[in-house]
Amino acid sequence: VFGGFCDTAWSSDECDKTSPKAFLFTLKCYSGLPPTKMRLITRDDDHAVFHGSSCGPCFGDDDIEVGAKKDLTYCSTNVGSTYECPEGQTGDTFLTGSKACKASEVEVFSVQEKV
Repeated sequence: VFGGFCDTAWSSDECDKTSPKAFLFTLKCYSGLPPTKMRLITRDDDHAVFHGSSCGPCFGDDDIEVGAKKDLTYCSTNVGSTYECPEGQTGDTFLTGSKACKASEVEVFSVQEKV
């Protein structure tokens, strides 16, 4: 179980965006790490998230991609280019055991301020 958070509203602009509060996380992963939060390497990175109309959530420069190739179950991971890879881990295998995987479930949530 892994995912990401961003403080930028999702759109279909087909471009990278900054998201200073963005982070990746794992609750349970292939390598057996305990729940872990992975922050941006550079807080104002222009590649924190990618907003596209033909894919699901994409974080960083290939750190986590969901729904690439127009298949929402397709995932690709390679943590370490935009987000911190946990010490002693290999960015493309520690989450799922391989760079590419099939998601059994994809959930996207929106956080709203209480009015």
